[in-house]
Amino acid sequence: MRRIFGMLPLLVLAWALEVNPSGSMELRITATLSFNLFPQAVVVERLPEPQGLVVVYRFSQAGAIFRYHDEDLRRRGWVRVKYEVKKDEWKAEYKKGKAKAKLSVKDKKGRVEVRLKEGD
Repeated sequence: MRRIFGMLPLLVLAWALEVNPSGSMELRITATLSFNLFPQAVVVERLPEPQGLVVVYRFSQAGAIFRYHDEDLRRRGWVRVKYEVKKDEWKAEYKKGKAKAKLSVKDKKGRVEVRLKEGD
């Protein structure tokens, strides 16, 4: 019985991290740049980069993931200034005041790599 009560704080913490009332999880990259994770896909990896982040999802529709993150950034006040689509890859650049950000989404056969970076 003592063991169960000893694990209770850990279980509550795990539940709090898993359950999010808004249905999404916000990732802060820098002071001005953050975005919500795509709610319909499983996150396989999250890797920090200098002034950026790489998130890898297990999902088959990379275009849907790009649209979600693009809309999320624009809802946060970022203005898309450049947009490019190639086979299995979407790229966009954004501005918010003097700040700049780049979003890249690549389809890697069932895995979708999202790279978001602030700066040039």
